[in-house]
Amino acid sequence: MVTKSTLTPVTYDEGIMSVRVAKYAEGASLLQQRRHPDWRENYSLYRDKVILNRLTQRQTANVPLIKETIRTLLSKTDEFPDLYYESLSNDKQKEIFLNEYWKWWVVEDRFEIKDIVDKKQVGLYGRSTMKLNLFDGRPSSEVLEPYDWLVDRYADPADIDGTANYQAHINIFRALSSLEANPLYNKEAVSRLKVQYAQAMGLAKSEENVKQMIAKNERLQDMGLWDIDNPSLGETYVQINEHYIRLWSEERKKLLIWLRVTADSEVLIMKPLEDIFGINFYPFVSWADDVEKTDIYSDGVGDIVRTPNKILNSWFSQLVENRTLRNFGMTFYDATASEKWIPQTYEPVPWGWYPTAGDPNKVTKRVDIPELSESMDEMSFVISMVEKATATSPTEKGVQQKGDATLGEIKLMLASSNERISSVAKFYRPARQQFGDKWYKFLMANEKWIKPVELFKKSAKGNYYKETASPKDWKDEAGYICKVVSTSERNQKNIEEVQKMQAVAGMFPNNVPLKNIMKKKALDIIEGLSQEEIDEIMDFDEQNGGSGEQVTTPTNPQVTTPVA
Repeated sequence: MVTKSTLTPVTYDEGIMSVRVAKYAEGASLLQQRRHPDWRENYSLYRDKVILNRLTQRQTANVPLIKETIRTLLSKTDEFPDLYYESLSNDKQKEIFLNEYWKWWVVEDRFEIKDIVDKKQVGLYGRSTMKLNLFDGRPSSEVLEPYDWLVDRYADPADIDGTANYQAHINIFRALSSLEANPLYNKEAVSRLKVQYAQAMGLAKSEENVKQMIAKNERLQDMGLWDIDNPSLGETYVQINEHYIRLWSEERKKLLIWLRVTADSEVLIMKPLEDIFGINFYPFVSWADDVEKTDIYSDGVGDIVRTPNKILNSWFSQLVENRTLRNFGMTFYDATASEKWIPQTYEPVPWGWYPTAGDPNKVTKRVDIPELSESMDEMSFVISMVEKATATSPTEKGVQQKGDATLGEIKLMLASSNERISSVAKFYRPARQQFGDKWYKFLMANEKWIKPVELFKKSAKGNYYKETASPKDWKDEAGYICKVVSTSERNQKNIEEVQKMQAVAGMFPNNVPLKNIMKKKALDIIEGLSQEEIDEIMDFDEQNGGSGEQVTTPTNPQVTTPVA
């Protein structure tokens, strides 16, 4: 955090700021709300919940097509990214400290699990957002639900940070007692909230963004959580909203991002992020795998699969009901033999008897319920259509194909599918690089509050060494470059480069530098080798003439081998 004395004081007009934030929030909310019904259906289908409909969905039967598709895509993209930092001043010692701190932080923050949740949300909703914050002496990350993130409706989806004048994190619930403990919040505003909610015991809802909270709660109600609107809690919880707005500052002659935290009509804080965290960028990183020019909330895989999944559910429900009714053994009978015949609605029951006005086939007749087995072919067609649209072939799902297929055909199909799936990485990798850049800037801007940690490094000889590290150990005035690469993609690229070098090496049989480069590339393919271990292998090879075998020095240099 930055002290007030280091920055030029800034001023603002509370009335204008209040109106401007309210208008931004209203426009962003309307932009998001049109997607709520789709998001709710996607989530319900993924969680195996269906809404009964007496015309089309008469049974609580769900074909888990959307879950199967998204989990298949996750299995191909769930590899955790290999993110590392390179020092621009070529200080390898600082570089080692920073990269080891990053590895420690990934474990402490449970970032690998959050990474999978982030990817799954992109599949379900089309877009996901992560947020940086400071917690317990270290940076922290949070995957936001799509309902809880608002953005300027006129922002460019390809460059949200550069074009959005407004972003927000809403539907944040905090214990009223915890607001007092936050030194950044206005004490008078917190005191007024305490008076306002003095008799409350549960959830104190804000009047802001009520529709977003209702839409979010409806989704949880579908999962059977009926007390979501009025939960039983041990103390008062208050709904707060964080609004981030970019405005020009005459005092500092630049655009500043302000943070405005509100709870009901109370403003808990209104300051530039420079004055709070020492940064002047949005703490959000948002990405989608189908970026469009005109719509930030673009479609995801869940939107592609939703309608086919609903069709399959309807057909499958009819198959289930058809089979059940056929097993009932229901019978029509002639009701004209009686003096009275009263038409009735035929409720299907096991071994039910149903009167008719005439004589159906003389006295009794079995209720004819035709088979619907021919619809299985139509269902297979719908499934194959979804597989083509989402690049999730049966082979990708681990299903053996019927009929004869050559190994070459299977490899070609997998290669084509992998190429389409890898297109997700084109959007995911820049988002992770942006997160890595913001993470380091956020870390160094708050170095005063970062706690020292104990790091362990394994040497090339297998020994562990312990160091207590703090920001001063990795702070580099020149800065760092954040690089993100998939381990499998890097290995595949190295293999291809080694193969190309082997083809070229025949033209340069005695070229030692080329052979050394080939050896380094080959070592890069082996997972688990550290840079120290690679250097040790290469040093040993160089000392022994590059033959790979240890050269021994003759004990008597006067003795020579006779020449034949």
